[in-house]
This record gives sequence, structure tokens and C-alpha cells, in this order.
Amino acid sequence: MGDRLRAAITRDHRIAEASAVPRLRALQPDAAVSKEITAISFHLAEHVRAAPPGALSAESFLRQYGLSTREGVALMCVAEALLRIPDPETADALIRDKLSSGNWSSASAADWALMLTGTLARWHDAADEDFSAVKHLVARLGEPVVRAAVRQAMRILAGQFVVAETIAEAAARGAARRPYRFSYDMLGEAARTAEDAARYFDLYLQAIKTVAAPDAVSVKLSALHPRFEETKRSRVFSELLPKLKQLKEIAARRGVGLTIDAEESERLELTLDIYESLIPDSKDLGLAVQAYQKRALAVCDWLLALGRAAKRRLPIRLVKGAYWDGEIKRAQQLGMRDYPVFTRKSATDVSYIACATRLLSAPEAIYPAFATHNCRTVATILALCPPDKGGGPKGRGVSVSSFEFQKLFGMGDALYDALLAQHPGIACRIYAPVGSFTDLLPYLVRRLLENGANTSFVHQIADPSVPIDALVADPVAALPEPYAPDPRIPLPRDLYPDRKNSLGLDLSDQPTLQDLRAKTLADREGEPLAPVEATSPQELDFSIARATAAFESWSRVPAAERAALLERAADALEERRLELVSLIVREGGRTYGDAVSEVREAADFCRYYASQIKINFAKTKELRGPAGERNELSLHGRGVFACISPWNFPLAIFTGQVAAALAAGNTVVAKPAEQTPRIGLRAMEILYEAGIPADAACCAIGDGEAVGAPLVADPRIAGVAFTGSVETAKLINQSLAKRPGPIVPLIAETGGVNAMLVDSSALPEQVVDDVVVSAFQSAGQRCSGLRVLFVDSGSAPRVLDLLRGALAELKVGDPAEPDTDIGPVIDAPAHAALAHHIKKLRNSAKLIGAAHLAPGLHGHFIAPIAFELPLDQIPRTEVFGPVLHVNVYTRKDLDEILQWLRDTGYGLTLGIHSRIQSFVDQVVPAARVGNIYVNRSMIGAVVGVQPFGGEGLSGTGPKAGGPHYLLRFATERTLTVNTAAVGGVTELLAGSGNERG
Repeated sequence: MGDRLRAAITRDHRIAEASAVPRLRALQPDAAVSKEITAISFHLAEHVRAAPPGALSAESFLRQYGLSTREGVALMCVAEALLRIPDPETADALIRDKLSSGNWSSASAADWALMLTGTLARWHDAADEDFSAVKHLVARLGEPVVRAAVRQAMRILAGQFVVAETIAEAAARGAARRPYRFSYDMLGEAARTAEDAARYFDLYLQAIKTVAAPDAVSVKLSALHPRFEETKRSRVFSELLPKLKQLKEIAARRGVGLTIDAEESERLELTLDIYESLIPDSKDLGLAVQAYQKRALAVCDWLLALGRAAKRRLPIRLVKGAYWDGEIKRAQQLGMRDYPVFTRKSATDVSYIACATRLLSAPEAIYPAFATHNCRTVATILALCPPDKGGGPKGRGVSVSSFEFQKLFGMGDALYDALLAQHPGIACRIYAPVGSFTDLLPYLVRRLLENGANTSFVHQIADPSVPIDALVADPVAALPEPYAPDPRIPLPRDLYPDRKNSLGLDLSDQPTLQDLRAKTLADREGEPLAPVEATSPQELDFSIARATAAFESWSRVPAAERAALLERAADALEERRLELVSLIVREGGRTYGDAVSEVREAADFCRYYASQIKINFAKTKELRGPAGERNELSLHGRGVFACISPWNFPLAIFTGQVAAALAAGNTVVAKPAEQTPRIGLRAMEILYEAGIPADAACCAIGDGEAVGAPLVADPRIAGVAFTGSVETAKLINQSLAKRPGPIVPLIAETGGVNAMLVDSSALPEQVVDDVVVSAFQSAGQRCSGLRVLFVDSGSAPRVLDLLRGALAELKVGDPAEPDTDIGPVIDAPAHAALAHHIKKLRNSAKLIGAAHLAPGLHGHFIAPIAFELPLDQIPRTEVFGPVLHVNVYTRKDLDEILQWLRDTGYGLTLGIHSRIQSFVDQVVPAARVGNIYVNRSMIGAVVGVQPFGGEGLSGTGPKAGGPHYLLRFATERTLTVNTAAVGGVTELLAGSGNERG
């Protein structure tokens, strides 16, 4: 039974929405009960709308400044960042940046009291004052005064969402608000370091020891372990489970409830396994379930069975979910087949009621807690389980003590005050955040996103233009028939209008991880990577001759047919994902995440270039000119292209170069890197299987000296596409220049001294997440990888402390193991060069931190490491590996840093982390860089979305995966026809009214 129910959870993770909804419809109240629910909810909504919100309440703030307004977004940005900024200059810049525009004249007196307190509390009362922009106020009173006022306003705002800064103060306030019960949540981000996790553990322990029944404590598992993720399952169970047992036992002795909070959907299966492990001998250990997940009902079924098997009531908090936007974006980014959440709010509402019905059906196994601020949802629970009758669904007796409602601190006060006045026996618990103002930031933004959106009940209940009838309508009636997902949110596969998005693999799914591991280890054992025979000079000459001979026929294949072949190749790459991932891991030393991304990128290149030739090559472009002429421009292949690709993207770049050349009508001789020839050979075989003629695309194996140099020097080569070092690119350029005959194009993408600039408004946790990915993923062997981190002195202590701890959490090892974060560098020469550089830095720079390198690890492994250096000691050349150079700067040094970056001559990628648009606007024009990323990582450019390529020493352009790339592979031809030569200028004469009789 348990295995079947768990299998259903896995099955429903990304089930088609149209398949999930019918099961939920079957668990909705019938027409008579729905009518009763509407009446109850209408009465509640009238009361809530009539109740004036507190002048400084959270609801008042959200109603005035929703996410649909420019002002709401600006205030969210200020609230998110201001209180953590240590220096006044940056704080002033943030205030100027976010509050100097927008229509503030509509703000009420109470809202301005919230925004500008203390000495500025009454300035708004002057009726003739111009309040169209806060910048007028700043100019009149001075930035220090406004800064202090806005900081205080943010603290007042924080106080509407957070019950107290300490658990002792929170418990005292909670005791004064009976009959409400409380569940205290210790605010903070997910742990990035072991030190963070230990601190959160101490906070949870203190909370459990401070509060008393009937109050409870909520815990986030990601706060208690820095790597709470599926790939670290074994480590999570060995390190986290004992901590949770300790907390659980202390809570049980004190009679304090403990609830595990819900987090991102990728953590659900791991969370359920942890929860199941804790249930034996547990009392009052609860779990939150998110109704917006498609598998929520299956989770409820499993929990019912778990409670019955344990012969105790499991406290289950039912919520709608707080990460919807992130779940949608992540599924699109990862190329999942479907979303883990519903795309329609009405479907989430229906799912919530279906789950509530299921939870109420088993009072012997479940004690449900219904977390909601929605009048309709409250009314539905009352109708399903009327507290004055002791009834329940389908006649089952469920008393009032069989459930409770829950609300967020600062939200829903009017609703629950009315409810408790009518039904004093109903239990209501307040989910109450506790913590410092700086810890509030992510929580506050999440609440703003949830409740400030136009579709939220909190937002709509205060809008008199929304009729109460519409507000409390049955969500079932809002479902389309037949059901279909929201058309504004296409499936990840259909994200792009002109092509399919590539398919990914769900690496949060344990069976998928184990399948990959089993395949890779079996291939390693059964298919050892034997040496590949190099192409001889005679074979190379023959391949060039074959491609030359095939050019005429291939170039005449209609563009639509070439596009269809490339689309077929993309499908074939995806069909062979497991095989290709295994090969990339074994030959290239890449981790599973990297390898999956590479297969996806190869498929994306094929489909994107196919879409581009349909636009630019399929037909001629007519150019407007004088009457009596027809002028046409057409694109054609150049001849044979030499495509020379690197070992760090042995499939994606190899396939992208070849696909681009073929798409433009050229034939190809492609040389994969000497370190990864098997991947290139297999890619070529897949192209052949898709229908690309063998003579149109040939493969040459060998090193640069024996194969690359003669290939480039051959006069039959009409163009070169190269990705690699700038030194090799220059040699190719010189070789082409020395050749007799036509001048041929060189498309070169080289490396860079890539930097990230971080100011003190940036969120340190987000910065370190992106730094670790950008600098160390793929063992730092990406041309886009971060080499130099410039961090403002105001935020440097926290950022560098987090970086040190995050480095310690990385596992360096065999990439065939799913829990490996960093694999080997490519070969012995690369290892030796990096080891030498690190040795020099250990003697001359300040060590920030490093990952652990396990003893006895065989292979070319370099532990990720970071050093702090002054600006004049940072290398001006690329260090191609997991070595990060850090410089701590002050704002006055920014121009010097930007000049230093320009003086390197490189211009590939640049990262910026800041909440201040003026800072971004200062950096972007000054940077001569091909790809700039703001508040995100610097790697993983998406084909067709973030065309990739640099300038200066970082490449020639055009950008790979962009709309101009194929044009460099083509030659242009113009056809001009004098149409007046026969019969005159007919377009002027026809219908002109000037005919002669």
C-alpha cells in the first residue's frame, strides 16, 4: 500500500494539468453545499470589506501598493534591501533610485505616516504641496533625514509582518493574544554553510524551549542543512535526521508542536522520506502540504495511510503555496515536460478543497490545519465540517476539535475576528515569523508577491470595483470546460514561438539519478575509453575533397529541407540523452547536471538554426528601389567550413558549429578537441542518422598541430569557426592571412577575464549562490566562468564568510556519482598549470577558503579555492579552472575597476549584483563585454535567448545562438532585374488613371 501511494506521488509530480483536475472535481461540494458556502462566504466578505484596516497594517500596505503598481514594486525593492545596506551612500542611492519616480500623490495620510515617520509624519497635510515625486522631498530635507525616516518606516513595516525580534518577546506577545494559538517561524534564508545551519538549529532549539503548549514551532529543513537536496540524500539522512530527532524529542517532552514547513517542489520527496523516518515514537510532528502542487492530493492519501499505520493523528497544515512563480520559471529553465504546479489559480483553489475533504475524512489519522485568508475557503471548511453540528463530509462525525484554521501574522485579522466572534470554539493559529529585520527580507518579499498580486484575495477584498459575488464565487465555475491550462503560460516544451524548447532531465528525481548512475557505471565497465585513431594527412585531404565535392549538391538543398534535417537531428539527440550524458561524464569529466545541460544546448542549436534559415535563407528578400526594377538579396553557402571545437563543451559547441555551417548551406570538416574525440564522433553519427549526407559533414581526429593547422591552411577551406584560446585563434588568423586566394571569414570565440561586481545593496546569499555556480561549476572550465569577484567593502565580510562556508560544502570527486559537485579538470597539463598558480597565490595572497579534496582521490582534481588580492596583483590573463580571485573595493574605486577590466582587452562575460538601477546603469555602458548578467549567475547562456560571444580578445562575433550568427557563414548575392526593359514600367501604368486614349 505504502509503495503504491508513494508511486502515485512520483507519478503526479508533473502530470498533465488536464489529467489532474478531473479527480479534484470529484471531491468538490455538491450544488446544495456550494450554495450554502456562497452564502457563508458572502457574509464573511461583507464583514471584512466593511472593517477598516489598521492605519499601519500589512493589509493596508498591500492594498495601497499592489504588484500592479510601479510604486508597489519600488517599495518592495526598498523593503527588500534597505535595512541590510551598511553604508549611507548606497542607502541614499537606493532611496533615490526606487522612490524618485511614481505617482505618490494618491497615498493616504496613514500610508505616508508608514513611509515617512517621526519628524516627517505630518508633512503630507499641506494640501497644496506637490507630492508627485519623493525627490522633491529629498531635495528639501536632505538625504540623511530622509534616509533615517525611510529606514524607520521599513522597520515599522517589518513590524506588521514579524511578531518580534526574539522568541522570548514573541512568546510573551502570543500569550497576550489568546484565544489565538501561535506557530513560530524563525526567519532566515536557507543555510548556505554549516555555521548557518548550526545557528538555525540553536534558534529552533531555543524556540522550543521557550514556547509552551498550545503554541508550536515551524522548521525549514533547508535552514538546518546547507545541502538539503536530492543529490545529497545520503548526507542529509546522516547529518540532518539526528538533529531533527533531537528537536522532536525536546518538543515532545514540553508538549510543543513541531511542523516541517513546505519548500520548493524539488525537495518534496526528500522531505516526505525524512518525515516518515521521524513518525515512529513522534507526537505532534506536523507537515505542511502545498495545494498548488499537482501531487498534493496524492500526498494527502499517503499521509492518511501513514497516520493510520502509526495509530496517531498527524498534524497537517494545508497551504496553497508560496513559490508558484519560482516553480514556473524553474520548470521552463530546466526544460521539464510539465509544471509541478497548476497554472490556474482556480485549479489551486479546487485542489485545496479536494485535499481538505480528504484530510477531514480521516479524523483518526489526521489533525488538519487550514491556512487561508480567503473567505470562500473558510466557508467551505465550515460547510464540510460545521462546528455547531459536529458533522462532516458524507455524514462522518467530525467535531470542532478535529481541525483548526491558520493565518499569517498581520494578515486576515478582520476575517478571523469575525469568525471567532460567531464560532468561539473554533481553533485558530497564527503563523508568526520571529527574527531580526535583516532576516525578514526574503519573507517580506514572498508575502508581497503572494498577497500583493491582483488575483490575491487580500488584494481584491479591498477593491470596491470587485463585486463580492465575484470574490466568493465557486472556483469550480471558473474552470474551463473542457479543462485546459492557462494559455498565457505555455508548457516548458512550447516556451518559444518558433521552435521547441529542449527536454531536460529531472535531477531531483531519485530514480532518474540512479538510472544515470547505473548507465554511466555500466558503460565505464563495458565500454572503456580506448584511444581513438588520429586522422592521417591522407585521410584529412580526402575528407576535405569529399566535402568540397559535396558542396554544390548540399548548397542547393532547399532551406526548408535543411531545416527539417536539423530538427530531426535535435530530436535524435534528445532520444539519446542517457547515452550522451554517460559519454560526456566519462570522457569530459562533467557532472550529470552539466552533461544534461550540454545535450539540451546541442538540441537547441539545431532547432534554433533551423528556425533561422526558414526566416533568412528560405526565400529571397526584396529590396525597395526605383520603379521599373526588381532588387533581391539572397544568402548562400560559402563552401567548406572548418569547425574546430573545444573539450569543455564537447557536444554543444561541436554540434552548434556544425549545425550552423550546414544550415547556411556549407559543407563541413569538423575537428573535435583531442581530449574528447568520441563525443564529436558520436554527434556526427547522430547527424548522419538524422539524414545529413556523410559527405556534407566529415570528422577529423587529432591535435591542433597535426590536424587543425593543415585543415585551416588548406585553400579549399572557405571559412573557419573556432572556439578555444585566444593564442590559438591568433595563430589561425595568421594562417588564414598567409593563404593565397580569397580572404575567408574566421568566427572565433575565445576566453575572458570575466568579473562580477557586487555592491552593498546586493543580497549576500544570492551573490554567493551565483558566485559558486559561476566560478566553480564544471570545475571552472567554462569560457564564461567567473575569474575575478569585486565585492564592496560594506558587504564583503558577510559575502566572504558565506563564500568560505559554501566552498567547504562542495564535494570534489567522481562525476559518475550523483552527489559530486565538482569533477576533474581535463588533463595533466591543465592540472599542473592550475596547481602552480594556486601555489603562487598561497604565498602571495590571502586565502578565503577552499573545498576539501579527499585523500586517495585519483585523477586530475583541483579543489575549488578563493583568494583575496589587491587590484594590481590580480591576473590579467585567463586562469581556466576553479580558482577565484577576489578584490574588496570601495565605491570610489569603481571607475578604476572598470578601467582595469577594459585594459585587460578581454570582453566576454560580466556579472553585476545590485538592487540599485543607477549602479547598473553606470557599469553597463562602461563595460565592453559581450554578455552582461544582472542579479544572476554568469554561465549557462540559453540559445536564442542569450546569444553568446565576446569582443576584443574574447572573440570576433557574431554571437553563437543569436540571429546574426548564420549570416557570417553565408555569402550575400544581389539580383537586379530591369523590369521596364519589356513593356515599360507597368506598376506605374496599371490603374494610375493616366492611360492615353
